[in-house]
Amino acid sequence: MGKSSPSPPPAPDYVGAATAQGAANAETALATAQLSNPNIIGPYGSQTVQYGVGDNKYIPTITQTLTPAAMETLEAQQDVQMNLANLAQQGISTAQSVLGQPFNYSGPNIQTSLGQQGTLNYGPEMGQYGTAGSVNAGAYGQAGGVNANQYGNLMSGADMSGVAAMPVNAGMTGQQAIMDRLAPQLARQSAATQQQLANQGITSGSEAYRNAMIQEQQGQNDLLSQAALQGIGLDMGANQQGYGQAMGQANLYNQALGQGFGQASQAQQLQNQAIFQNFGQGLQGNAAINAAIAQNYGQGINSQQLQNQAISQNFGQGVTAQSQANAAMGQNYGQAGTSAGLFNQAVGQDYNMDLGSAQFGNTAAQQALTQELDFRNQPLNEIIGLMGGSQIQTPQFQGYTGANIAPPPIFGAAQAQGQGDMQNYGIQQAGANAQSAGMTGLLGSGMMAGAMLLSDRRLKSNIVKVGTHPLGIGIYEYDIFGERQRGVMADEVEKVMPEAVMTHESGYKMVNYGALNA
Repeated sequence: MGKSSPSPPPAPDYVGAATAQGAANAETALATAQLSNPNIIGPYGSQTVQYGVGDNKYIPTITQTLTPAAMETLEAQQDVQMNLANLAQQGISTAQSVLGQPFNYSGPNIQTSLGQQGTLNYGPEMGQYGTAGSVNAGAYGQAGGVNANQYGNLMSGADMSGVAAMPVNAGMTGQQAIMDRLAPQLARQSAATQQQLANQGITSGSEAYRNAMIQEQQGQNDLLSQAALQGIGLDMGANQQGYGQAMGQANLYNQALGQGFGQASQAQQLQNQAIFQNFGQGLQGNAAINAAIAQNYGQGINSQQLQNQAISQNFGQGVTAQSQANAAMGQNYGQAGTSAGLFNQAVGQDYNMDLGSAQFGNTAAQQALTQELDFRNQPLNEIIGLMGGSQIQTPQFQGYTGANIAPPPIFGAAQAQGQGDMQNYGIQQAGANAQSAGMTGLLGSGMMAGAMLLSDRRLKSNIVKVGTHPLGIGIYEYDIFGERQRGVMADEVEKVMPEAVMTHESGYKMVNYGALNA
């Protein structure tokens, strides 16, 4: 039942695939161009696209042909354009003759003066009848105020300090000591397990070898976890003891600090009482002083109010006198303004009459200038009209455009095929390794306990049932990996003993034949 290693698949021909991919890309581009640029036959003509042969098959040639009627229309438009150009050429001599003479305006002149209309009387001068006056509020004195700060300010203050704290630190020496003692034992146990597997013929890298080492590693992890928990317990006890001692020392120190703080507080209270007593006596003395200051302040306010009343009375009398003087000046100013207004109305009437006459003359001069400019520009306008008339309209055809058509993924298919061949080779190699790793018999033929063999129905062919296992499942002969073998089906074993079945990393089922023989 041994199985030799399968032969590796041949390497994919990536160079050939790349060459084929390039040829497919070129053919796809040519097909894209042919689909995107059809031959067009319309009412004005036709457009055909042709491609070369051989190395020139990717070079397009576009031929555009007009219908007879469209060709006659185009030729007629060209004749009209040519005749208009010749006529414009004749008009150039006329334009040169006109533009060769300097422009000379012979129309009426523009009137810029209205003559002497007299001088406008703008009214009486502001200072002619006197100037209105105002009152300076500061001329009668300034009302005073009181600064509260000049009578003194009351002040008080206090100062406080803080208390320090002590930190606590813990160690982990107990756990480290247990772990250091357990490490040599775990190393010897791991070496012994590896030697035992080697003596049993289980090679490194096989499935049975990995399962045995996983069990060994799980046992070591359990021992390490127990050792870590024991060490943590010892460390926590030591930390708790050290923390208690540090807390005891801190409490004694804090008691001493509290006693000293209490004594200092009593002394400070006595000192504060003395200060408060002195403050009360000073406050009483200051209250007497403030009462005297307030009395003086009230007398000053009364005196200032009497002074402000006198200033206000003087200010009112001055304003009344100034108002009467301003009224007299306003009356004189109004009389002089009325006389000036009548004179200005007469001057304005004469001015409007002369202005209307001047505007009429200027309008006639502007019209004459416009007429002479039109005569001068007429030859140029005729040439421009001839050159811009009857534009040639050429029928428009579809331009050459491109499009994209995805080429067949030849190179990608070659890569996928190579990857698939290597994957199948890996599965066959894994099956061969599993079949040859200590497999010397089946169902009582001395097979090693714990051997996992690929036994997936999907890997087998020509299946024939030859017996029945004590578990009630069938025993079959079949072809697998190129040879005839005897065994069970993983799907049947999974129904009666699921713990004896596992899934290989390739996705196929494996059976622990040692568990079936137990």
